[in-house]
Order: sequence, then C-alpha cells, then structure tokens
Amino acid sequence: MPSPAAESTASRSSGPLLARLAAMMFLLYWSFGIWVVTVGTYIAANTEREGRGIFSAGFIGYSAVAGAIGSVLSPAIVGYLSDRFFSAQTLLAVMQFACAAATWGMHESQTELGFLTCLLVYFHAFFPAMAMTNKIALSQLANTDAEYPSVRIAGTLGWIAAGLCVGFVIPIMIGRSIEATRIPLTLATISSLVMGAYALTLPPTLPAWSTDADGAGPRLAAAAPALQNRPLALFLLVAVFACMASAAYNNYANVFLNREGFPYPAASMIIGQISDIACLSITPWLIARVGLRPVFAVGILAWSVRYSLLAAGSYFGSAWSVYAAIAVHGPCFVFVFVAGAMLVNQLAIDSQRGTAQGLFTVASTGIGTLLGALIMGRAQTLLLTPENVTPAPYDWPRFWLVPAFCSLAALGLTAYVFKLSIWRRR
Repeated sequence: MPSPAAESTASRSSGPLLARLAAMMFLLYWSFGIWVVTVGTYIAANTEREGRGIFSAGFIGYSAVAGAIGSVLSPAIVGYLSDRFFSAQTLLAVMQFACAAATWGMHESQTELGFLTCLLVYFHAFFPAMAMTNKIALSQLANTDAEYPSVRIAGTLGWIAAGLCVGFVIPIMIGRSIEATRIPLTLATISSLVMGAYALTLPPTLPAWSTDADGAGPRLAAAAPALQNRPLALFLLVAVFACMASAAYNNYANVFLNREGFPYPAASMIIGQISDIACLSITPWLIARVGLRPVFAVGILAWSVRYSLLAAGSYFGSAWSVYAAIAVHGPCFVFVFVAGAMLVNQLAIDSQRGTAQGLFTVASTGIGTLLGALIMGRAQTLLLTPENVTPAPYDWPRFWLVPAFCSLAALGLTAYVFKLSIWRRR
C-alpha cells in the first residue's frame, strides 16, 4: 500500500512541466495584451476628424463585435478537432501564426473595413488558441484544482509585462506615448510568431483515443454531444450573461483613462493584473472551502461593484474610486473566466474536454461579449459620442451604470440556475 507521501508526490506535476506550461500562458497573454488594451485609444485617435480619419463614430464599441464573432464558432470547431483529429499543441501553433498575420494586417490597414476584417481574423484565431492552452494545461497537470491557478498566474504576468512595456518602458525610452500609434500592433505580430513556434515544443496533448475492449487497437472515444450534458449546457447559458458586461471594461477603460487625463493609462491598468495574481493565489484555497460555484457567483457580483465604482469616480471626480475599480479586476476575471474554465473541466467527460472548453469560450467571450458589445456600442452613441453633437458629451457616469445593472441581472440568473435540482445532485 503506497504511503501518504508517495500519494502526495503522485498528485503533483513535475517542475519542468509546470515551467513549460507557465511559459505557454505567459507568451499567449503577452502577445494579446501588447496591443488589445490600447487599440481603442488608437481607434479613437483616428476617428472621423481625428488623425487619419479611418474610423467612424461608435466603432470602438462595435469593433468588439469582431471579437465576439470570432468566439462564436471557431473555438468550438477547433476544440472538436482537438478532441478528434489533431493534437492541441499543433492547433495552438497554427492559430498563433494566424494571429501574427492578422495583427500585421491591422497595422497596414488604411480603411475601417480592412481593419475590421483583420480583427475578425485575429479573434477567430486567438480565442481557439486560448481554449487550446486551457485544454493543454488541464490535461497535462496532475492536480488541476491546486496547480492550474498557479500556472495561469504566468498568463497574468505576461499581460502585466506587456502593459508595462507599452505603457511605461517604451514611452520612457523614446520620450512619448505609443498608445495611439501602430507600434503595439508591430510588437503583437512578432510576439505571436514566437508563441506559435514555442507551441510546437509543448508536451503532446493528443485527441481522446480509447482502446477497444478486445484490444483490437485505438479508436476515437464515443460520447454523446457535449451539449447533452445538462449541467454543462446550463452553465454555458449562465456564462453568456455572466460575461456580457466585460465588453464595457475591455473596450472603454483605456479610452476613459486617457480622456480623463490619468497618467500612464496602460501601465495604471496593471493594478488589475496584480489583483489577478492575488486572486489566483487564493483560488485553490477558496475552491477547497466553498467550491467553484460560489466563487463564480462572487465574480459576477464583482463586475457590478467595478462599474459602480467607475460611475462614482467619473461623477464625483474621485481618482481613488477609479483605481479601486481597476483593482477589482482580480475577482472579476479570475472568479468568472478562470474558475469558469475549471468548472467546465469538472462537468465535461474526458473525451469532450476540448469541445467543452471551446463551447465555454463561445459562451463567454463569444455570445456574451457580442451581446455586451452591441449594448455598449449603443450606449456609446447615446451617452459618449452622439452623432452631430459637438463637443461630444462623454457622459461617463450613466455609461458605466449600464453594465453595472447588466451584471446584477446576470447574478440573479446564476443564483436561480445554481439552485436547480440538477445542480444540487452534483
């Protein structure tokens, strides 16, 4: 009979494996964070009479639809391919090379249509890549509840490093801000190429093969479609509404900080990633004591708190309220997106985990973000930059209250679904 010490060792992944998976997360989120935080500022600097005049009013909000559309089908399709035909690390590499081509296309675009097309290509590639990194990490780790949050911290560190690079280091080096320029898109192209090459070196995460009972050889595992898993299907529905409000912060926070004159906006937003690290560090402890579902619900509540703080900060001119809203990013992101991915992994059967992670991406950053982007794009045209109104009113307090109320409604739906008998039995 194995000793407790032996069992404990068996339930831990090796140091080299943890380092390789952490590097994967770092590179993925560096390549994303190096440009996506400031792209709204670049668009604003080239809207209508500003800059090169490439973009129309409201394009910041509506451009988020590109990310949502990219998340609607491609993650589920790529997840299915990873469960049935191709290794996850190969698909990850292909998606990252496509991301590199797309960011360079945005760099070279001279029209709104061209830019939007490249955005669509990028998000059709990036979100499946994100799903593949989740599948690779969750498949390779020996103890996902304890080790996945620690590995995922590296992704946050990559995002922090990218924000510091764009918002602080390069401006100091060259003596000016680059947030409204195309330089972040150049850096993103190089970063995605490096990530694609690194993906080919990752541990093999093969399709879900099984062996016939008579030993005749490997075959694909037979399983019912993932959406016939009722708890999983219900959770995916909840994820749509839980993640809807994230579009407001992702697309407008940097614009808000720049317009309101906050120093080093991109670097200031790193406060949120520091909060991420703190939350990721305590997530295993929280899961062990209260479970994944309460943690997920607290994350939804945190989104409403965040937007209420932004509304208060913009109304009263309170800087501390704005910085507090940035600091709430930890529970907003970790308790919803990271804990959500872990809950999906818990609900899905082995042969469908790639598909399930893809469907979670579809629900969260796809359909949820699409709905949020449409709502916030409309809010922008009504409250921030109405057509034929000069100067634009930029009514930030009422603007931020829109996603605050959306989050509260999502929390009510989540509480109802989690009380259903089908969940209590699990």
